[in-house]
Amino acid sequence: MTFSAKKVAIIGAGAGGLVTLNELLHTASDGSSTIDKEKERHALPANGAFSEITVFEQNSSIGGVWNYSNEKDEGFPSGVVEYYKPSEVRPTKTPPESLDSTSREVPIESKSLPGLRWNKSGIYDGLFTNIPGELMRFTSGPPSVATNDGVYAPFVTHDHVLRYLKNFTSVNGLEKYIRFRSSVEKVYKDPETGKWVLQVVERKDNADNWYQETFDAVVVAIGKFNIPHFPKVKGLREFAAKHKNVSHAKSYRNPSDFRNKKVLIVGSSISAVDILQYLIPVCKEVHVSANTLPGQELKNNKEAGKKWISDVLMDPALLIRLHPKIRQFLEDSIEFIDGQVESFDKIILATGYHTHYPFLSIPENEGKGYVNVSTDGEDATQHNIVRNLYLYTFSIGDSSLCHIGIPSTPLFFLICEVSAIAVAGVWSNAKALPSKEEQRQWVEDAFALQSAGTKRVTSDAATELYNKIHSLGPRGRYNFFKSNVIDDPEKAKIILKDLFYKIVKGKIEV
Repeated sequence: MTFSAKKVAIIGAGAGGLVTLNELLHTASDGSSTIDKEKERHALPANGAFSEITVFEQNSSIGGVWNYSNEKDEGFPSGVVEYYKPSEVRPTKTPPESLDSTSREVPIESKSLPGLRWNKSGIYDGLFTNIPGELMRFTSGPPSVATNDGVYAPFVTHDHVLRYLKNFTSVNGLEKYIRFRSSVEKVYKDPETGKWVLQVVERKDNADNWYQETFDAVVVAIGKFNIPHFPKVKGLREFAAKHKNVSHAKSYRNPSDFRNKKVLIVGSSISAVDILQYLIPVCKEVHVSANTLPGQELKNNKEAGKKWISDVLMDPALLIRLHPKIRQFLEDSIEFIDGQVESFDKIILATGYHTHYPFLSIPENEGKGYVNVSTDGEDATQHNIVRNLYLYTFSIGDSSLCHIGIPSTPLFFLICEVSAIAVAGVWSNAKALPSKEEQRQWVEDAFALQSAGTKRVTSDAATELYNKIHSLGPRGRYNFFKSNVIDDPEKAKIILKDLFYKIVKGKIEV
């Protein structure tokens, strides 16, 4: 199959969207790349493969999840009955009328109505990466954000990452391709023209300007930490409405609101422990509800990079009160499945995020096989298992629709970049995808690993995946792993335990 992808839309100006834009810009019409080695700046080709590239970003600046803001999303989705469903928590907006004759220059204006957007970052004061700073970078721009003399070394604070992304954007001259305050609400393919239709709402002066535009190809790069997962628990909605003290971890900003409070954190993964280290010094009591049954101990993970989490949660010196799963929320208290009943001043739901594409989950796309997102079990309501994407990138239903940043891996920045490299190679016709049958078999094999409990792509597997995806890239595109060997990033995570205790004991000033 050959592509005629001259006009391309990219949804999202976070890390994935920015690096995709950069790869497409540096791909020539003959299927070669000008990024032939690792350096800060590369020349653009004389004849680019893609004549028009537009990035749609719903916020007013680049950075995505790393774009820190004092503003925060609503703690709990008030007024939503089925709050555990991503389609209910973040529904698709409907335009005021037909957009057939509209354009960005001639939109339909409507009053901007309040609604759940989930477009605020979940970054909070004191947050630092749990992946070494040297890996929080691309191979096609400025040096990494790594620092050897910081108190969090080899990790870096969130502002380091945002500065890096801003520098990457500036060095490569990317901002002029981005339309800010522009939320894509619908994406579907017109069966008559074969073009992708994007319905967009651009916010201007408290008004919504609606228009639609057509493209040859679309890249989805919206990230994975936008729409919070609120667990389906009996009585939660009524309890949250009454007490106004339940919030998702995405709405956490600093520990000041929790001082001298009795706090429950629901969840026992890295996101819960990250917040816990700041709460222990200031809270009256800290409780943690893990996803365990009565009589079960918290899972003591033997992996060095994860074992520290269960170690600190079960450390008696920290005085953390551990509980099993929640059975139900009562009128003024919480009952756990072991029968214990407790009341709390504040409750934080560190329960993860949905992977959800409201602009694709529309009637026009039913049965198209563009992407499939499901839960990871009958009792779960968190939608985070993604299928129908070859190499986590190309939609098997239509390979002119691609995704960036799907795998969970310590090499996230590099995996985002290499997916963008493959998109540039395939859409410029430098390389060709295998048959649909082979693509489907790859997806089935990847899903079998997820079903077996391997949801995170380890660093070794990520390197193998990187090289496989890179084989689809433009001719001459530099391959990072042909000239670099990285230390196992999981080993660095052992340092997280030491940092945890330093923060708890006040040895690191936040």
